[in-house]
Amino acid sequence: MTQILAPTDIPAETPAASPLLRVENLNISFAVGRGRVDVVHDVSLSLDRGRSLALVGESGSGKTVTARSLLGLSGDGARVLADRREILGRDVRKLNDKQWRGIRGKHVGFVLQDALVSLDPLRTVGAEIEELLKLHRFGDKAERHARVIEALTRAGVPEPKLRARQRSGELSGGLRQRALIAQATALNPELIIADEPTTALDATVQAQILDLLASLKADGAGVLLISHDLAVVSAVADEVAVMKEGRIVESGPVEQVFGDPQHAYTKALLAAVPRAHAKGTRLSAAAPVSAIARTERAAKLDPNAPAIEAVGLRKDYTGPDGTTRTVVNNVSFTLETGTTLGIVGESGSGKSTTARIALGLTEPTAGTVSIGGHAWTGLSERERAPFRREIQVVHQDPLSSFDPRFTVQKILRDALRAAGTDRAGHPARIAELAEQVGLASAVLDRHPLTLSGGQRQRVAIARALALEPRILVLDEPVSALDVSIQAQVLDLLADLQTAFGLSYLFISHDLGVIHHVSDRVLVLSDGEVVETGSAHEVFTNPRQTYTQTLLASVPSLPPHTR
Repeated sequence: MTQILAPTDIPAETPAASPLLRVENLNISFAVGRGRVDVVHDVSLSLDRGRSLALVGESGSGKTVTARSLLGLSGDGARVLADRREILGRDVRKLNDKQWRGIRGKHVGFVLQDALVSLDPLRTVGAEIEELLKLHRFGDKAERHARVIEALTRAGVPEPKLRARQRSGELSGGLRQRALIAQATALNPELIIADEPTTALDATVQAQILDLLASLKADGAGVLLISHDLAVVSAVADEVAVMKEGRIVESGPVEQVFGDPQHAYTKALLAAVPRAHAKGTRLSAAAPVSAIARTERAAKLDPNAPAIEAVGLRKDYTGPDGTTRTVVNNVSFTLETGTTLGIVGESGSGKSTTARIALGLTEPTAGTVSIGGHAWTGLSERERAPFRREIQVVHQDPLSSFDPRFTVQKILRDALRAAGTDRAGHPARIAELAEQVGLASAVLDRHPLTLSGGQRQRVAIARALALEPRILVLDEPVSALDVSIQAQVLDLLADLQTAFGLSYLFISHDLGVIHHVSDRVLVLSDGEVVETGSAHEVFTNPRQTYTQTLLASVPSLPPHTR
């Protein structure tokens, strides 16, 4: 008979010989209609003190639901069965909600992926952490406040006393992520579960988070890392388990699995990672998209002029306190027709503001932009109208830019209507657009919420292509995608560039992606250009200390990785 434990039955210390986490034959299913859908099948895991185990795989592979089930957070309608499910040496298969609350935070820390929505925007970071301490009856008010500052300091948060008084919306992405780690580790739990803790973070901030996880492991904690970033896994994990369709298809020491993968799925994941030796080659097994001819129309842009030419851009903002801050300062660049210019830099470096100026969505305080030899800045929207279709944008999160009531077909039809095309030709043109971006015709009748991340990004690209632009501004277009889906989208963009001679202004914090796609690179720091040159020059022989530091911060797969 299984013993039902009170929270105090979970010890603060686990015998050194006992794993912190042990799971055998875990199976998870969810109620769907009148039936059930199995999502995790016969998963077995074990994690010792001072070690890190990584779960890797694509979206839908079962990584996150497996991790959440280990903390009793599978959700409504879930059925979780296992021959063994132990945390800190105790059976947790039949704990109730109250007993789980006694474990979470105190004995197991959980770091969620999206710190912006995981932290209460109405409370300060300090209050958020202090609530956890109060829940577990830690000390008096003064002792709790001291522990909050200690936890923030240990998590590498600068000026912890100031940050404790700020709300999540006042912090950068990296600081929010560290605040979540501070909260998860405030009570010194022996087990830490981190779900995509570095997704969408800049290289230097990501490196700081990885160093923090490594230090926690060195202090004796066990770390279960869920990530689709194989380079991050290589930098932190001792062992790795590769999940596909709810099953572990391969597992073992990181060096063994990444150095000599046995399963075809593992090989495909590793092959999809952008790396120097793969530049100029396809990253995915997907066939090239069909090169469908464009509708002939009068060219608005001069093919002999640069696609975009920016000279001396500056952008100032005046804050509520009356202080004027310069976020872009004397930025100049040239995007040649049919090529890709990559823009990299940390958060706050001015990347997105520069992109908005290039798109004509933000007017610069000083400086000029021309597209295809025509003036672009300083014009009214009416004056820009003849050229507006020539430059389009693909965002990081296309879902927020889609009307959720629209099907994919209606999204594309509206884009064609904006382009002024003949309505009678819409069905055929929509089918062409879907084929160009590799979307199955069945997807056209679906709504964006029912699509995968990769499918939504293809819809966003198709919508941009509907206006038959010459220039695409790509703002973090693959940062939220799994490595294999990312590879497919990058291959798609390369195919479209070859087929139509498109020019790309490509913004990303992922230096591996920038190296793979770019002909030239622009490095920004604090709103200024610190280095520019060919992708080969910048990545193999960076001249500036900032660029060298940025490149040194990037985790990478070992050279021998297949």
